[in-house]
Amino acid sequence: MSNVDPNQVGAGPSTVADVIISDGPEHRPGRASELLQADARDVQAQNVTMERAGAEQITTERLVMNNSGARMIDAKSAQIDRSGILAAKSEKAVFHDSTVVAVSVDEARIVRGNVLLLRAEAVKVEGDAKIGVLAGPACEAVRPLVSVQGAAAFGAVCGLVAWLLGAIIRRAARG
Repeated sequence: MSNVDPNQVGAGPSTVADVIISDGPEHRPGRASELLQADARDVQAQNVTMERAGAEQITTERLVMNNSGARMIDAKSAQIDRSGILAAKSEKAVFHDSTVVAVSVDEARIVRGNVLLLRAEAVKVEGDAKIGVLAGPACEAVRPLVSVQGAAAFGAVCGLVAWLLGAIIRRAARG
């Protein structure tokens, strides 16, 4: 049911174990791979719970991360709390007080988090969340970093600079 490849870096005690969690809307008991104060290279399981742990790549149906980090996650459902992720792909995801560089999700809920690149079909933002680039439907809580007027002014300045540089290079080439 689970495949965990531990790659321990720290000298402290760490635990990689299968545990029983309440799973699904009926809260039936289910198996999960749990990382406690551990580092792992690749984690593949139906349910993954991480507490103060790190992983290179995680592939799972359901992911719960607390105070943890991961390079890449691929999950059907992800709940990320006070954690950091480089790239995330999920159907449904909740990011609470977390930082993510690139996210591709169907439904996202961001609570006081930081996301650089977000592609989502539906976004709900709560608290003081910061989103760099949003590809998907805008919502009232998402404040763009650059307004339409700012983008137009930036484009005009870049065009003017390119025209001036071209004119200078043409004059220098003539003699």
